[in-house]
Amino acid sequence: MRTLKAGIALALVSSFLLAPLSAATRQDGVISGSASAEVKKPYDPYTVRARDVSTNTIAQKTTLDANAEFAVNGLTPGTFLIELVKDAQPNGEGGKIICTAGPFTLQDTGSQINDLMIKKGANVRCNRPVAAWWLLGAAAAAGITAGVTAGGSDGAPGPSVNPTGNPASPAQ
Repeated sequence: MRTLKAGIALALVSSFLLAPLSAATRQDGVISGSASAEVKKPYDPYTVRARDVSTNTIAQKTTLDANAEFAVNGLTPGTFLIELVKDAQPNGEGGKIICTAGPFTLQDTGSQINDLMIKKGANVRCNRPVAAWWLLGAAAAAGITAGVTAGGSDGAPGPSVNPTGNPASPAQ
């Protein structure tokens, strides 16, 4: 009976001592979201991958589900950039990056109440409206330039108006 109590006590002490070591290397981080704004069916050619920004390596990858949603699992604490890739190789390498989202930071707080190893709503959007406004501004600038140029740079005076509001004749 004495050895059973000693064994249980040793097991409890060991679990308390080893718990911080296992928590320091958690690999249960998740970044989830949707890519529905950027993809069209079929979703098969698309891969979502989490790139660790500190090492510039692909930490994990996943595919899109039937609703164009994703959940990248098995992440360690760190900062990740989510990449939406078309036609990536089976190992996640290569392909054409369509859009990115983030960076998202996963932190291990050791608390189950406020778990910062889970990031929801990491939706991938390419910010096309910003580009559209930029193009609209460039088009407006080109239109103004064309209008100024067409306004006459030959030095010829345009019609003049006298103080009474009647057009002046060239003889005046």
